[in-house]
Amino acid sequence: MEFTSETEKSVRPVTIVIALVVIVVMAVAVFFLVRHQKEIQPTGDKTANVYIPGLAHAGDPNFEYYKKYVQIENPRATLGLTFSQARVAMISGIIANEGDRKLAAVELKVTLFDVYGKPDKEVVRYPIRPGLPPNRPMEPLERRTFTIAVESIEQLWNPNKVQVELTGLKYE
Repeated sequence: MEFTSETEKSVRPVTIVIALVVIVVMAVAVFFLVRHQKEIQPTGDKTANVYIPGLAHAGDPNFEYYKKYVQIENPRATLGLTFSQARVAMISGIIANEGDRKLAAVELKVTLFDVYGKPDKEVVRYPIRPGLPPNRPMEPLERRTFTIAVESIEQLWNPNKVQVELTGLKYE
């Protein structure tokens, strides 16, 4: 009886090729995901520095004419904590377009107060603007919810007192 040994074929080259293909596919997927996120994500405090051509403010006849048709309903404030335990005020409410024009952009000034009733922090935000999801103007008679985050909140902030004021708008 004679024993013969057969040489086994190595699966190492096949495994290496499969691993390289998986790594390339994952790298391409991450690249497109990061690119997509940069396009759609609002950028926190940088929204206060947004320039919107044609945005009308107080004193502009276009603003004075249409502001009576835009209502801010049920503004509410809640306190949130980030993963790093930073305090964040979350201001939410409803914007109602009760006029006959489409609203392309809305500018709101949010004022937070401390427990003594004194203004603590003021920020300007754009809950409706081109490029911000859902990325379409508000139709006439439409109501849309909004949420605004305000970072670096003081310990003495009073969430029961918040003022949300319409300071700018652009309509079509």
